[in-house]
Parts: sequence; C-alpha cells; structure tokens
Amino acid sequence: MGGRPLGITVIAIILAVSGVFQLLVGSETLGWTNLGLGAVAEAAEVSGWASVISGVATIVVAGGLFTLAGWAWLLAVVVLGLRIVVEIALMLVPGLGSPNGSAALINALVSAVILWYFMRPGVKASFGR
Repeated sequence: MGGRPLGITVIAIILAVSGVFQLLVGSETLGWTNLGLGAVAEAAEVSGWASVISGVATIVVAGGLFTLAGWAWLLAVVVLGLRIVVEIALMLVPGLGSPNGSAALINALVSAVILWYFMRPGVKASFGR
C-alpha cells in the first residue's frame, strides 16, 4: 500500500481548515461566538446549523482521509459527485456572466479535478480500494 500520497495530505489539510472555518461561521450565525464573522455568514447566506453540521462532517472526512480510511474515500467520492451536480445547477441558474455563476464553475472544476485524482489507481489503492 505504501504511504499516504502527498495530494491526499494536502486535500485533508485543506478540508480540515475549511471545516473549522465552516464551524466558526456557523457558531457565529447561531450566536454562540462573537468573532466578527457575521459579515462572512451574511455574504455566504448560510444557515447556522447547516454550517455547523457541514463543518463537523468536513473535519471528520478530513481525519478519515488523513488516516486513509476506506469509508472516507467513498464519502469523499460521493460528496464530490454531489458538489459537481449542485455547482452545475447553481451555474445554470444565474448564468456564467454573474459572479455566482463564475464561482460555481470554478467550484465544479475544482471538484472534478479532485474527483479525478481520487479515482487514480494509486490513490484508490492507498484507501484499500
């Protein structure tokens, strides 16, 4: 099986940081903290509970990826696939000319590249797949 591929380590770290940020934004939205993230929460138009749940789930997946847990690979593949579908839908609603449409396109492309990476034989083998 070898060691953990560098790409997985980088993705796990990025997800962990993202999860912590989501958790903090959700906590701010729910009034649990006062860290000055209210403007971020408003701009993102997120629900506090959705952000907290998403943040915790993201941190759990990051930990699973870091430890090369097979369930984390499967969950990441499912989530990436869903993200691509959702981002394409978001892109079609406002159109590519708007900032949200452009962001959705970028998010869909990033998710597609990460999904492609997860499907590589060496990466799958690292997770026992």
